[in-house]
Amino acid sequence: MVDRSYLQNPFFEYLKWLKTKIKYQAKYKNLKVGYMSRLINVVFGQYNWLGNNVIMINSSIGDFSYISDGSVISETEMGKFCSIGPNVRIAPGKHPTHTFVSTHPAIYSNPDYCMKNFQTKDHHNPKRNVIIGNDVWICANAVIADGVTVGDGAIIAANAVVNSDVEPYSIVGGIPATFIRKRFKDEQINVLNRSKWWDQSLDWIEKNSDIFLDIEDYYRFHTK
Repeated sequence: MVDRSYLQNPFFEYLKWLKTKIKYQAKYKNLKVGYMSRLINVVFGQYNWLGNNVIMINSSIGDFSYISDGSVISETEMGKFCSIGPNVRIAPGKHPTHTFVSTHPAIYSNPDYCMKNFQTKDHHNPKRNVIIGNDVWICANAVIADGVTVGDGAIIAANAVVNSDVEPYSIVGGIPATFIRKRFKDEQINVLNRSKWWDQSLDWIEKNSDIFLDIEDYYRFHTK
């Protein structure tokens, strides 16, 4: 096994980041990649920005969604207009908790980061993909476990650990995260779910921006 740490130094790491920044910002319109962020197989929409030291792997992110400093996003499909706070972890990986005698990956798998493995193939293949809806706010230091779906308009409180699906327009928090309350009345949520404002044109959103300042105005606009 090659110890790649011998090859790392600040200058080479900077050059790798600069190459990544230039590559992705040349490909995607109105994208900003923060300092020393690392991207592997990522698909962007429009008007995205990443803070500093963000890691994204095998993921996609919709229009206007942003990710703050220090967050690590793996195996995630994220919708539009999402707000991801600092130091969020999405799909950080799972170790087995039953059947296998040990939770150590060298015992049940063969990852290249272990100095020695006892298997020739991976015997633990959990569902990793995470689905984040549109207009979702994930606050600082939250962890979203592998395989979770977070519905449109949901809010994940700071420091929460989410290990089960989150309903649209609900607020969850705690360890493990539990339901706190709905953001709006049921009839208002129904209108939001039907209207899917994030799929409207930018011209429509700009023209009707005033109705976004009060849920009652938005509701009346769509039910008049």
